[in-house]
Amino acid sequence: MLKFNFLLISLLFAGLNVFYSCSEAEKMSVPLISFEIPAEGFKVEVGKSLPLNPIVLNGEKSSYTWEVNGEVVSSAKLYTFTPLKIGNYNLLLKVSNEVGSDNKTIKVSAFSSLSPYITKIFDYKYAPGQHASLISADCKGDDFIGQPWIGTKLYTSLGGWGGYIIASFDHTIKNTDGADFALFTQPGAASEPAVVYVMNDANSDGIPNDGDWMEIKGSEYNNPETIHDYQVTYYKPVGKRNVTWKDNKGTTGELTPVYDSDSWWWSGYGNKTEVVFNGVKLPNAYRNISTQTDSENWIVRTGMFTSGYAECYNNSDYNNSLKANILDISSAVDKAGNKVNLSGIRFIKVQSGVFQIAGWLNEVSTEISGAADLSLIEYSEN
Repeated sequence: MLKFNFLLISLLFAGLNVFYSCSEAEKMSVPLISFEIPAEGFKVEVGKSLPLNPIVLNGEKSSYTWEVNGEVVSSAKLYTFTPLKIGNYNLLLKVSNEVGSDNKTIKVSAFSSLSPYITKIFDYKYAPGQHASLISADCKGDDFIGQPWIGTKLYTSLGGWGGYIIASFDHTIKNTDGADFALFTQPGAASEPAVVYVMNDANSDGIPNDGDWMEIKGSEYNNPETIHDYQVTYYKPVGKRNVTWKDNKGTTGELTPVYDSDSWWWSGYGNKTEVVFNGVKLPNAYRNISTQTDSENWIVRTGMFTSGYAECYNNSDYNNSLKANILDISSAVDKAGNKVNLSGIRFIKVQSGVFQIAGWLNEVSTEISGAADLSLIEYSEN
């Protein structure tokens, strides 16, 4: 009898629970999102925060889901959106409970008042090469500033091995996932690889004086043909002879262009009798595949310079829409080759990296057309 009474009480209690739950469910209503959104959507500067705290009617016991351009980013009611790149974003808030759900799309436009391009040149040195007669002694490399290929702007020639340019953005480019900055090539298709260095403005004085340059580790960094801490002294030719040179490995030679082997290869240096360049010497970029002794067919060596260099057209980091090599700050290494963790960079140095005269092509000399912060320009993936 006791067992029967206990069973009866249990069944009555369970029934009350079901009734209570059903009653509660009947009382619960679909959540409704109330949100004041400007007609044209929100506008927020890149790197700044936009706090979003919607009013939700019947929001008790509800779950929240925030999506940005289709990707789930939060399950909290309050969400703070901080765009890392310019562009238009679609934010979707979905609120759900046992009865139903509501959703709201919020359009956000991210902008920036900063320049995406180079704003200042600190140093520019052309190394002896075929464009020397076009480079005046007082040339500052100003075509490297601003948006490339507008008006009468030309590319910037770095000349033969060692030629370089040091430049600055007006802000720090943050180190984010993937590629962070671009180096525009000249409009063409013949790769002439340059080594790229970066530096952060740790002391915030706007000058590239914050210790050593960090090298973007390219595909040929550990190639046995690559020479780190290389130095070449070029000597002014006597009369109409060629420019001669000597490196810090005890090797000497002369620059022997196939055509017009005049001293015009030195013309930009005026009365200087010698100039010295330091940097990284990359492997020769070209080889002659012609089987005829009276002809030449120079091509880029197969499987080399696949990433991490400026003015490389057929590699994995060349972006066709930008006509630029896009590089990742996370690839930076110190002088010992150790990975460095840079939060961002403000300064770049680009150095002509191949020391080779490839027949009728003459010297392998880098030409570049500027640089950009990828977070501040819109572009298409390849």
